[in-house]
Amino acid sequence: MNEEEVKNLLLELQNGQRNWTEIAEHRFVFSMMEHIGSTDADFRDELIYQAFWKLIDNRHLSDELMIDMLNTALSDIYLFDEIGGNGVDSVFKRSNTALLIALLLNQDLQHPFLTEEMIGKVKDKLVTYLDLEEDIRGYVTNKGWAHSVVNTAYAIDELVKNPYLKVADYDEIFQSLVNKIFTSKAVYISDEDERVIIPIFTMLENGLSIDIAKGLFERIPPFLAKQKEKASTKKFVILQANCKKFLKSFYYIASTDKKYAFIERKIVRCLKEIS
Repeated sequence: MNEEEVKNLLLELQNGQRNWTEIAEHRFVFSMMEHIGSTDADFRDELIYQAFWKLIDNRHLSDELMIDMLNTALSDIYLFDEIGGNGVDSVFKRSNTALLIALLLNQDLQHPFLTEEMIGKVKDKLVTYLDLEEDIRGYVTNKGWAHSVVNTAYAIDELVKNPYLKVADYDEIFQSLVNKIFTSKAVYISDEDERVIIPIFTMLENGLSIDIAKGLFERIPPFLAKQKEKASTKKFVILQANCKKFLKSFYYIASTDKKYAFIERKIVRCLKEIS
């Protein structure tokens, strides 16, 4: 189905002219997936994403179909489509594929249908994708939210809640999330830091070693000192700004729970050293 046909189908669904169970089939679902990266924000976000949310959340799709969707989403032509490109429209396909993965992982938490092997595959793919993604734009004029970092962090938060995921995998995921914040490509201005911190706290609640978080705050000052010597002034200022935003957001969330008081102290010390 072309874009116009999919759009008309979804509008009919919204208007009550069709029943959701009518489109809970492979051909309709995969037609929607083909247009998941459309640069038409209304079509992409208000029609396609909302349709996927309703189909998945209301249990209209079979387990077999959702497994098919997840395997396809993790493939080179979806999550890794034109990976490495920066400033091109393929980011919408990759980023919104991450959102679809999040919906499927959330459904698995409520009504398990994925195997331990599949959860391991999702972990490997999401970490690899986050490491490789170069396009970290937030809002793109006339095209809407790209938000690759935010959407992937959302998917990772659903992943780290899964009982099949091993605590031993948390360190790798933590490092991948943190590495995305420590960038000099652009200053994050759309709450990317807050979104990345959410799965970190989920992991802390589920068994991530506190020492790993403490170690991060100890490494930041010497890391920035080295970057100040090597990087251009512009790049260093961007990197420092992203670090400070991340630390302040981390402090705010940690301050809501007394058991993280020692993290607050570490962050305060870190901020003083890098200011």
